[in-house]
Amino acid sequence: MQNISKNELDKLISIIPDYPGVAIFHMTDEGEKFCGMLDAFAREKGYTYHPVSTDDLFVKALHEAGISQARQISYKQQRYNQHSKLYDFIYIEVDPLQLENPQLFLKKIYAIAKNAAKILFFLPEGKEDFPALEAMLEKGNFVAINPIDDMFRDYKVMSAQKMHGWGIYDL
Repeated sequence: MQNISKNELDKLISIIPDYPGVAIFHMTDEGEKFCGMLDAFAREKGYTYHPVSTDDLFVKALHEAGISQARQISYKQQRYNQHSKLYDFIYIEVDPLQLENPQLFLKKIYAIAKNAAKILFFLPEGKEDFPALEAMLEKGNFVAINPIDDMFRDYKVMSAQKMHGWGIYDL
């Protein structure tokens, strides 16, 4: 998200409880400003913030902006987290339906989420396919799946939660 306003950021972070040790995973290929705002928020609160991208130039730009924890990933890699870290909040600016294997992508996201973690998908206005994404999330043991229409002006948001206390992902 390239053009996020302070008001939009405030709406986004309002859902994060003021607890110690919150961990945020952020998958994006654009929006240095958004990453910088999330990084500043996480530093202020003492939270962990891990932005990842498939774009090596974007990762370099984040490093130059002082976000040294940014790293490059591939959608095909075995897992997305480092050191078996689990996350409370996962922000995804990738349309999983456009990936080669959307079910495997969600399985990897499920694996890095703490029980009851909140996952937010940011999809550009007009490109969202919420019924298909919702069906895929339900099949993947995600619950509390809801579109959020009024959080951002240029994006639609789909929220979901990792099903608490359930077993293996069944895709």
